[in-house]
Amino acid sequence: MKNLTLVVMISSLLVGGADNEQSILSEDLIKYKEEIREAEAQGVFFLLICGAYQLFGKYYKGVEGNIIPGLEIFPYYTEAIADRKKRCIGNIVLNVKLNEKETKVIGFENHGGQTYDVPTTFGKVLFGNGNKFGDTQEGFFKENVIATYLHGPLLSKNPELTDYIIKHCLDRKYQENITLEPLNDEFENLCRKQLLDRFLN
Repeated sequence: MKNLTLVVMISSLLVGGADNEQSILSEDLIKYKEEIREAEAQGVFFLLICGAYQLFGKYYKGVEGNIIPGLEIFPYYTEAIADRKKRCIGNIVLNVKLNEKETKVIGFENHGGQTYDVPTTFGKVLFGNGNKFGDTQEGFFKENVIATYLHGPLLSKNPELTDYIIKHCLDRKYQENITLEPLNDEFENLCRKQLLDRFLN
């Protein structure tokens, strides 16, 4: 992880919740749809977790058939399966490419919604489900957007992912290719090795 001192990161973190809360959030967010769209187009970084990932798509269709409209920033959509007890839940590992370098991203997924028609995915599923039950791909990705079902502690488990977000925000703020002094990630990487050995071996 890179050394970051007294720097304001220009980015947005949005997370999700249950269907009722997501419906309330949708009503509020849609009021600012054009502003959000403009911010994304201008390179503001968005880290979208679970329900927020869904809301940036076309819509979310609940178990009862109710439609929660999305912001339609991206072309994917999400539909819940009929069985409320059936969920994609558990540890998950992805193979992700960040700045042309491959790395493994570790997280925990917990979602009943199944997301379809994702044009550019975040990563290849090595362990877990992904966008749908048994899917080979997970999340949505573009340079300034990571939308994913991977819950926390996402950033502390994945220093290279955290570095990617920090660098993007700094490069955008200062309009130059920022280089930061690396921090010692030995402890984090030992923890990651234990988790990867457990999940993948």
